[in-house]
Amino acid sequence: MFNLNYIKMKKSILILGTVMFLFVGGSVLTSCGGNESSEQQEQSDEVYACPMHHDVTGKKGDKCSKCGMELTSTKTASEHQGHSH
Repeated sequence: MFNLNYIKMKKSILILGTVMFLFVGGSVLTSCGGNESSEQQEQSDEVYACPMHHDVTGKKGDKCSKCGMELTSTKTASEHQGHSH
């Protein structure tokens, strides 16, 4: 005959193992996503400007509205905020 306490204990261990697996799996997935967002934040802080017309700014891949040249990377926004013009 099966011992009822043994079956309950086995079921509890199975449930606990499943919960731990889901918790660890979720932690790993969210920690990997954190690196991407910090890289995206660094890229979004970059300032791109036209080499000929410094007043024309935009994002990576944009072109100058005055001459059509591709915008190039300049100082990041955090570096730019450190001084006044």
